[in-house]
Amino acid sequence: MENAGIGADGTGRRGFLARLAMLSGLGTVAAVASALAARYIYPLKSIRLKRTIFLAPKTDIPPGRGRPYRLPDGGTALVTDTGTEIVALSDICPHLGCKVHYDGARGKFVCPCHGGVFEKDGTAIAGPPAEEGKNLKRYAVSKVGENLFIDFEETIQS
Repeated sequence: MENAGIGADGTGRRGFLARLAMLSGLGTVAAVASALAARYIYPLKSIRLKRTIFLAPKTDIPPGRGRPYRLPDGGTALVTDTGTEIVALSDICPHLGCKVHYDGARGKFVCPCHGGVFEKDGTAIAGPPAEEGKNLKRYAVSKVGENLFIDFEETIQS
């Protein structure tokens, strides 16, 4: 019986398939490495978008109390009628990330974790945030008729 499939140089179907698999693997590795290199050579561009988003009717914000509102990026803004103005501040303490609440009796935003205290505009005045010079992030609030809107800025990778 003759050796079917064996070439003059001693390679057969198995040798051909082995070489084909090796070249396919090397091609895949080269393509992935090229894509990763291109990612670092040409990074994604980021676009900053500023949007005005409907927040709530003014009557939904009780005087002297903070009300949380979910933002498009998943964060939360604590919207508060301080008596003199309506403010929207991040409810995350910049020190260690605890939840901040509005203390209407004191007229201040307070972090219960380490005693951080913030003015109505989000400026840290006591505790570790004041020592570190870290303030609450503030969002601009505008009133159109009886409705409140918040200016939200986000960064999109393109």
